[in-house]
Amino acid sequence: MLVPLQNLVDEREFRRLLIKHFPELEAEVMADVGLLHMEMAALERLANRSIQTGNLQQLKKTFEFVGDLARHQKELHPDVINAIHVSFLEGLNFANADYGGEAKALLPPVLLEMWNAQMEHNRKIGWLK
Repeated sequence: MLVPLQNLVDEREFRRLLIKHFPELEAEVMADVGLLHMEMAALERLANRSIQTGNLQQLKKTFEFVGDLARHQKELHPDVINAIHVSFLEGLNFANADYGGEAKALLPPVLLEMWNAQMEHNRKIGWLK
């Protein structure tokens, strides 16, 4: 397990884990400290840069981190679950012609299920066709 969970993962604990596992994001995350969705979006931008450049190793690490969180939803604050849906999964660029298909195939099953649910929700509310 990439992310050891002992306590409820709230915004603060998510930030601590994020910086611990992705120290290269610290400045970006700390610029938005206290804004959970912006902090999660820093991780989404890292994932999309990885998709764009074909850095599938980095992308796999990113997906494993978020997947570990998602597999333990009982230990996650509802705000963190919501941020995974709308500030991470919703913005992933699987439409990238070069690496999008490979990237989507790297999603752990729990994230693929969440991504599919989010896309279905977005279709129902008219955000996707």
